[in-house]
Amino acid sequence: METTKHRQKKRYGWLVFFAVINWIFIGLVIWRVDPETIRDFIIPGSYLPMTLLVMGGIFWLLSILLMSASAALRWTIGMTAFLELRVLGLGSMLNGILILGLLISLEIYLMKSKGKKMDSGSSPE
Repeated sequence: METTKHRQKKRYGWLVFFAVINWIFIGLVIWRVDPETIRDFIIPGSYLPMTLLVMGGIFWLLSILLMSASAALRWTIGMTAFLELRVLGLGSMLNGILILGLLISLEIYLMKSKGKKMDSGSSPE
């Protein structure tokens, strides 16, 4: 039992470390880099370096809050998709609500299917 607690504390510390480093880089990019220099990096008009930094920052933050990398990745992809739609001028309140609905539906589905797998593993006697 103690090894599990120790491992979780250690993991939590590394998550905080990576999150802080990532958010420091985001702050430095906002402070020191001209947006026009990163605007057309690989994909024209996408601000790809900043998008990747923000995606990493959101992922590390959600990993700390949710303590689940897979759930954090799903929510990070949803939030990043909405932010990219906003950058492209297509992100409206309706798109945000639809993405939020998809994410919540996916979470509920995965939670229920996970419960069914656990129930089917027990033998009826």
